[in-house]
Amino acid sequence: MLAVLAASRSEYTVGQLNALIPSRSHNGIRKVVERLAEQGIVVTREIGRTRSYALNDEHLLADALREIADARRLLLVRLGSAVEAWTEPPLLGVLFGSAARGDMRLDSDLDLLLVRRTGTGDDEWESAAAELTTRASLWTGNDARIVDLDEEDLRSTAHRPLLESVAREGLTFFGDPAVISRAVAGQHT
Repeated sequence: MLAVLAASRSEYTVGQLNALIPSRSHNGIRKVVERLAEQGIVVTREIGRTRSYALNDEHLLADALREIADARRLLLVRLGSAVEAWTEPPLLGVLFGSAARGDMRLDSDLDLLLVRRTGTGDDEWESAAAELTTRASLWTGNDARIVDLDEEDLRSTAHRPLLESVAREGLTFFGDPAVISRAVAGQHT
């Protein structure tokens, strides 16, 4: 709830919030925003018989909540910066799964797809990937899991379900996202 309110400077009715957070009940959303309003974190405005809610920008925690709401973008920046510094950076880096969808839980893995260029050295690549796994786990508190594919693997039908999922929901942090869409379409990278 707070992530939705903090990600925007807009006001929302309970119905609008429910449309943005369909996994929660209308009544549950109403109770939460009313409790947040009682605590002063959320401000309300009466519009006829409807009430709208927004993050209270004057609240001491407003900036912190906005930073929390921006955590996924910050993660993408950190991941991109980390792989960009590699001696042999990947052709593509993509965050996918629950972290990309925005429905990560405490026990969720942080799923990363790295596509290495053909001819990339194994030892150096594996060392860099292991370091990225460690750092990403520290950044998020979730276990990072890297799916490591070679450029040639993009042509394999065995990887098609994964690539289709990544094409649908993945967030690219390094490289050209068209690499995945071309692979799914059966075109060479």
